[in-house]
Amino acid sequence: MSRRFALLWALPLLCWTGPTALAQSPLSNSVVPSRTALSRLGLERQWITVAPVSGSERVLRISRGKDLLFVQTSEAMLHVYEAETGRPLWSARIGEPTQTALPVSQNSYAIFVTSANIMTALDRGTGRVIWQTNLAGLPSSGTTADDEHVLVGLRNGMIYCYDLKEPQDKGPDKILQQPKLAWRIGTAGEVRTRPLLADRIACSGSTDGKVYVTLTHEATTLYRVVTAGPIGRELASHGTRTLLIPSADQNLYAVDLLTSKISWTFASGAPISQGPIVAQDEIFVINEAGGLSVIDPKTGSPRWTTSTSLGQLLGASPTKVYLRSQDFDLLVVARDSGKLLLDAAATYSRAGLNLREFTLSFPERYDDRLYLATPSGVMVCLREIGQTSPAPLRDPNAKPFGFVPPEGIKELPNPFEEAPAEPVDVPAEEPQF
Repeated sequence: MSRRFALLWALPLLCWTGPTALAQSPLSNSVVPSRTALSRLGLERQWITVAPVSGSERVLRISRGKDLLFVQTSEAMLHVYEAETGRPLWSARIGEPTQTALPVSQNSYAIFVTSANIMTALDRGTGRVIWQTNLAGLPSSGTTADDEHVLVGLRNGMIYCYDLKEPQDKGPDKILQQPKLAWRIGTAGEVRTRPLLADRIACSGSTDGKVYVTLTHEATTLYRVVTAGPIGRELASHGTRTLLIPSADQNLYAVDLLTSKISWTFASGAPISQGPIVAQDEIFVINEAGGLSVIDPKTGSPRWTTSTSLGQLLGASPTKVYLRSQDFDLLVVARDSGKLLLDAAATYSRAGLNLREFTLSFPERYDDRLYLATPSGVMVCLREIGQTSPAPLRDPNAKPFGFVPPEGIKELPNPFEEAPAEPVDVPAEEPQF
């Protein structure tokens, strides 16, 4: 066993053995958020661990799939952990040393990650390389995958969609040992928006201000949604049909995925670069000025708006919304009213919670867990006190985004149009004799 892999398994054990082990491991007491400080905010540690970095190596990015947490380093190492427990699963080298890393995706059997111009698929259980393919360009978005396709956007404006399986005359589809390019389309800008997959439909945004909605199994663009500014880093969805598009033109657009009609537009007052977080029947959107709003998904009307001083979304629980300040301090907002419960001064100075070395995070879109990491490899997952089971943001039994019911597509009513008057039955006049 190499020194790197020995560290991978040894360091998490050290992290759990108490104050003495903390002093002997790379986890110093000055870095680890204390239980006392966290409890003042109603939080506790779900788990804490250390990624095996050494020398000048640094963690560049953490990202999450449905049940896995991904850690990428400057030595092109990918470390994979169970998201809920922090248990390390495996590590793999995916390329040459780098200073950039983009979000990783997963499906039921593989992990998809890019390094330079190479996209790699690894077995999700073992880390074994299934295939590698040359993208013929540098990626600028994270990958997005389901069991049949993987998509990635490039700096040159191209969007690539690959088939992962081959239909068989009998039995289940066969997993390909090399991906097959299903289609590619070009945009007039860099593709920084991570693609979003629906049932048989792919949605991709570009800095050209457009979102391209395309069939996944063939090169057929169904329609384009045109905005007046670059599209944000993440698209989002609500229910089975509402596509949410953040734009630098200061608007959040809700589009009926199946008919292409814009249901509503929310004017935020500043550019929107971060994708919204959707939690049950609430849409949390924040603009670049730090204005946080909760949007009614049916009408696009704000239920409340509050200022967070350039905050960035971190996650949502059933009762609170969590954000990070420019200095990486925690902000806490009441989910029902929008009241700022704890600002940066309250969490850092008064509660004594110092998270400023945890410069790496991401907006959590699966459940109420909060994930943070330092470039030196310390990682922590936080939860609200007593929340031993994660609270999903989306009903796990809900139909998938893009689901077409057996009766076919029916146009959704526009909430801003008056409903047609109901016909009134006029009684027939009695005949006159």
